Amino acid sequence: MKPILFLLAAASLAGCTREASQTIPELGERVLTVDEYLKQPDLRQRVGALCHNDPGRMGMTPNCVNVRRADHIASMGTAADLRIDLSK
Repeated sequence: MKPILFLLAAASLAGCTREASQTIPELGERVLTVDEYLKQPDLRQRVGALCHNDPGRMGMTPNCVNVRRADHIASMGTAADLRIDLSK
């Protein structure tokens, strides 16, 4: 019975340390939306760099998913930027 309790305690502690290592230091536990990242390009760049630097641990965290989506949207531009010249 004692080994089982030890394993359960070790597993719960391991879960806590892993969770703490997956947070963005600047944001703590806060998760920003895609729209919030689009409005703050400097923050998007800093968070994106952290996510790209450690994709194995950070890649699927909510902030990394949202910052990747915001980067994708920001890189596409707007429909007003798309002009096709059919006169040629």
